[in-house]
Amino acid sequence: MAHTAFSIYNASAGSGKTYTLVKEYLRLLLTASTDDAYRRILAITFTNKAVEEMKKRIVLNLSDFAKDDTTDRGLELMKVLHGETGLSIATIRDKAKAIIKNIIHNYAAFDISTIDRFTHKVIRAFAHDLNLSVSFDVSLETDLLLQEAVDAIIAKAGDDPVLTALLVDFSLDKTDNDKSWDVTHELFQTSRLLVDENNRSELLQFKDKSIADFLFIKEKLKQSIDTLEAESIALANAMFALLDSRGVDHKSFSGGYFPKHIGYIRDSELKSTHKKYHETDDIKVNKTAKDRDIIEGISTELITILGKVYKNYEKKNFYTAFLKNITPLSLLNSIGIELKRIQEEQNVLSISEFNAIIHREIQNQPAPFIYERLGERYRHFFIDEFQDTSHMQWHNLIPLIDNALAGEDIHAGRGTLMLVGDPKQSIYRWRGGRAEQFIELGKEAFNPFSNPDKSTLVLGTNYRSYS
Repeated sequence: MAHTAFSIYNASAGSGKTYTLVKEYLRLLLTASTDDAYRRILAITFTNKAVEEMKKRIVLNLSDFAKDDTTDRGLELMKVLHGETGLSIATIRDKAKAIIKNIIHNYAAFDISTIDRFTHKVIRAFAHDLNLSVSFDVSLETDLLLQEAVDAIIAKAGDDPVLTALLVDFSLDKTDNDKSWDVTHELFQTSRLLVDENNRSELLQFKDKSIADFLFIKEKLKQSIDTLEAESIALANAMFALLDSRGVDHKSFSGGYFPKHIGYIRDSELKSTHKKYHETDDIKVNKTAKDRDIIEGISTELITILGKVYKNYEKKNFYTAFLKNITPLSLLNSIGIELKRIQEEQNVLSISEFNAIIHREIQNQPAPFIYERLGERYRHFFIDEFQDTSHMQWHNLIPLIDNALAGEDIHAGRGTLMLVGDPKQSIYRWRGGRAEQFIELGKEAFNPFSNPDKSTLVLGTNYRSYS
């Protein structure tokens, strides 16, 4: 089996992706010229459970290979590796003994990590350059920090008159819509935008907006909604006036639906589920209607007027949806300020800030310099559950990986990258995970690396699980 420098595996549930990851990792270890090749491998996944599972499988398989009485499963995998590497079973056994002994004595260098912990490691290496306290802590529990910030905002109600008026108004809006008056849930959901890496540039546009600015926008939106509603009512009355001026009998319309539709508009009861009239043929007239020709003569004018009504309706819906969210959005900066205060008091940084700091400060550093600061020279990369990798996380990794793929190390070994993912299972979208970039990478013409050696594979076989 030929192996490319950059390989992408589209692995749906049950396709044996963990088996494939472990097998490829073992292949690298066994074909290396030294017994400590794991030092030059970085495997990244998204949960601590997945990290422990992968470490466990690698160690157990190596231990099984090293025994004279290898299990049937272990022997089956050894035969697969023999077929892919050309190494004899005896050689694999001897190599496994040496590798497992090396790992046991240097377990800290056995680098299988969550992407958050790897990001933390990079930040630690550059803490001094970034003017960060050497004693800062990392918070992976971003939701707890956000909830604390939201609670702090709610606690200010009664002290800050502008904030109090805003929260009271928001509560009343909710009760008017038969919802709980408690605004905490909506504020918390909106606060998540602060840690969504994909929305960072858009949020910066709101950075200098005060609560007063948002209140001004809110009033403008209300005025626009009222204006659009009044225009639509006037247009409905104009259509009724047109029908009456031509002596049209409302019963001439099939089922009386068309006049009813105009009535919905006049009474501000038009809904998205109602039938819309976009063409003259949409206006149905009874075949026996005496004023059929008159209706057909004014149908174009009626459709033109309705076109204006529908445009108003779409604008009104957009403004209404925006108005619904403007109060939480108006408090986003205030929540952000509270979040920053809490982090400074607790001397913690959220993981999303780590990614932003790396993106801003380290992106333009030469990759060898970053490796040197990390004290490692990774040559091989494995990224599991790639569909959950955010745009920012991926672009932070590209310079490091490109450096490895572009050349050979002192052992004449070229770097490699193996991505495994299933775009149908993206679970971290709220944090910036983007399945789209996995799909984009799967396209033959797309490659972010200078090394063109790339392959895309689909895992469609249910491999047996080796543990």
